[in-house]
Amino acid sequence: MKNLHLSKKYVLNIIHALAAIGVIIFYAVCGDSCSYLKGELFGLDLKYIGILLMGVIICLTFLKKEGLLLMLLSVSMGVEVFLVAYQVRNGVYCPFCFSFGVMLTLLFLLNLDLRRKLVIALFIALGFISFLIFFKGSVVPTYSITHESSTPVTLSEQEKA
Repeated sequence: MKNLHLSKKYVLNIIHALAAIGVIIFYAVCGDSCSYLKGELFGLDLKYIGILLMGVIICLTFLKKEGLLLMLLSVSMGVEVFLVAYQVRNGVYCPFCFSFGVMLTLLFLLNLDLRRKLVIALFIALGFISFLIFFKGSVVPTYSITHESSTPVTLSEQEKA
């Protein structure tokens, strides 16, 4: 019975990770809706880091490395808390980012092992502090998004009224 539970968990891990990758790909293809919110870590766009993260989660699931998976998901939850706080602090919200965060949270809860509370807490803190130090983000107000000519779009007095 335990093996059946584990195999379901592994399948759900892979399904959630693939769904998260799908969210990122959809976001990349339809990027205009969140073009006002950007983030990177060490010069890498968070979209690519998210895809890499989910790829590693799938690999760790196939290899049945539950301890490493829990540590990675714990770090990721700390990062996610930071990123949600960043959006709240700036008053700018990205539905794709929240969708990815939901998938990540489901993966975390699915793999949660409360016997490892200290490890989980340490790695959540590590993720949060790492992004606090190394994350570079920007919020571009929608009124300053440019057209193809690379000049800011301004509204005429008639359009404002």
